[in-house]
Amino acid sequence: MIEPTLDAQITQLLKDAERSLKEVVNDDFLQENDYLRKKFSDHQILEVFRLCLMRPAGHHWSPIWQVLLILFQAAFSESYATRLDHFTRLGNYLVHRLPVGSKPIIYSFGIGNDITFDTAAADEFGVPVYMYDPTPGVALLMKEHEHDERFVFRNEGIYSRETEIKFYTSDTTLNSSIYPIHGKSQHEVVRCRTLDSFMQENGHRSIDILKMDVEGVADDVLAQIMDESDIRPKQIVTEFEIKGIENPLTYLPKILSVAQKLKQNGYLIFNQLLTRKATIELIIVHRSLFDEIELQGAQS
Repeated sequence: MIEPTLDAQITQLLKDAERSLKEVVNDDFLQENDYLRKKFSDHQILEVFRLCLMRPAGHHWSPIWQVLLILFQAAFSESYATRLDHFTRLGNYLVHRLPVGSKPIIYSFGIGNDITFDTAAADEFGVPVYMYDPTPGVALLMKEHEHDERFVFRNEGIYSRETEIKFYTSDTTLNSSIYPIHGKSQHEVVRCRTLDSFMQENGHRSIDILKMDVEGVADDVLAQIMDESDIRPKQIVTEFEIKGIENPLTYLPKILSVAQKLKQNGYLIFNQLLTRKATIELIIVHRSLFDEIELQGAQS
């Protein structure tokens, strides 16, 4: 018996895959999901696809994961570029505008070695920024700012429950994670709490800006907030880190689940520009804030 050539084997695999997909992608599916085709032009999709194939992001990051990432972004969010009048930049973060004269309550989780967002926010609004990061090295960095009344810092982290947890650290950066994303086994045991716990400690009943750069736990934290509390920040600026956390095929559906919870609780979800990075960066805006800025713009 003659063994099939590699080309023939690949051809057969593709045919089998196509046959399987046709059982799912029927006319009802196409009609229900047609809106996805309207979010990005064919030219945009092709350009991003080419870039993913030519320059995968990071080591061992398959181009197909990047294409999946873009599809998931399209499924649950809009590009902020569709409403540029609603957004502005604070330091190294893009945020939704606040009403003129606002004195917002701002929480910043995940500091690393960059406080440009926190500095810009404090200067812009003339309010303190409540800053948290459980990484031991960050505590040393913030020691330099302990007399700056703009910054209220605690060496603790946010999570979906109150616990002590292994925190994997890096030799080269102050970014840490509950996942060994840096390829190292070295870790510290750190204290983490829920958002509600931090707010009670500070005497806050609401939050205007919740910024989270929390290296892999944003989905758990947001699900806990939506399911177990009545806290509804006016906006949430966060990112989901995919690479190095778990298989994208199991992790990406979790993000869709969280996005659905957010939408059910009155949030609009915007993403930044299409990217080949192994993250999804989001600005999650409560409809009440979006409508307030819309009304303010119409009256000006």
